Amino acid sequence: MPARRHNGVRDNGLMKKTHLLVALGILSGCAHDHDADTAPVRVNTPGMPSAELALQQSIDRVHAFITNMQQRLGDDPALRIRPGLTRPVAAVVPQAQATATSPVTPGTAPATPAPSSPAAHSATPLVGKGGVTWFAFGDGTPTITCHHPAICLLRLEPGETAQAGQITLSDTANWHTDLVRGTRGIHAGWALAIEPGPQAQQAQLSLPTSRRVYNIQLAAALPSMTVVAFTHAPGDPLSQPEITPRSGITGTPDFAYRMTGNAPWKPMRVYREAGQTYIQFPPGGINAAPRLLVISPKAANAQDYTVVGDSYVIPRAVDEALLIGNGAQAPEIHITHGGTE
Repeated sequence: MPARRHNGVRDNGLMKKTHLLVALGILSGCAHDHDADTAPVRVNTPGMPSAELALQQSIDRVHAFITNMQQRLGDDPALRIRPGLTRPVAAVVPQAQATATSPVTPGTAPATPAPSSPAAHSATPLVGKGGVTWFAFGDGTPTITCHHPAICLLRLEPGETAQAGQITLSDTANWHTDLVRGTRGIHAGWALAIEPGPQAQQAQLSLPTSRRVYNIQLAAALPSMTVVAFTHAPGDPLSQPEITPRSGITGTPDFAYRMTGNAPWKPMRVYREAGQTYIQFPPGGINAAPRLLVISPKAANAQDYTVVGDSYVIPRAVDEALLIGNGAQAPEIHITHGGTE
């Protein structure tokens, strides 16, 4: 009997060692497969979007937007997006430069010709789907190229309307515009059809709408932008920059004009350059539409001027003119060049 107990004790000890070795083997195998068991597993569940994927897509869209804006703004330092910012930052203008480019006081002429102001920033076109040419409304002055016999369509924003009588075009002999009204309710998109003639070259278009004012440079060049549209941002101005119709013409502005008389719409300044005379009204003053009478030199055409933005543009050098308001006892502004009243 004692021998059996000894054998039993011995057998029990062997069994315990065997169990221990098996357990260690299992644990060792688990250690080898630990990385595979704990690696992340991608589970595609319908209707359950991945938060990480959505975040990455959002970051990619932001980077693409900033890159696109950098390309459109080009090398203009005043509009360049700085690192860490998501909107254009205006450059700081030195005090000396700000003083040199201060506007001329109404009714006075500077002792010396004012220095030339920097050229206006030209908006960069971007071609999108369907061949639509896009401009950012606040990016600067857009130039629409449209060559005869093409007809180019300028699309307005949904719900945006215009009046044909308020559209101004600097060259009506070689350019023609037609307002196309939407036909599917108030949300239908309106458009402006632009048609250049065989002799068309350049022109300036001003299009006031129910929401903003488009000031556009037209050029009879290829390729024709058959469909044009604009993008709009909350911080955009109500009007695009005014266009002075002297593209390709150089000269020194002559501000030696005097004005007498008073009126709410009295011009801010009158000057001539490269054979043309410009009468610039204050903000909103152009809406009064005073009648212009050129006294010297006389012209065969009773209305020998065009309306471009906030200015009357006369295609010759004027020595004396009269602006007459509307209604009874209308105010008058007398304009003379090179003399005193």
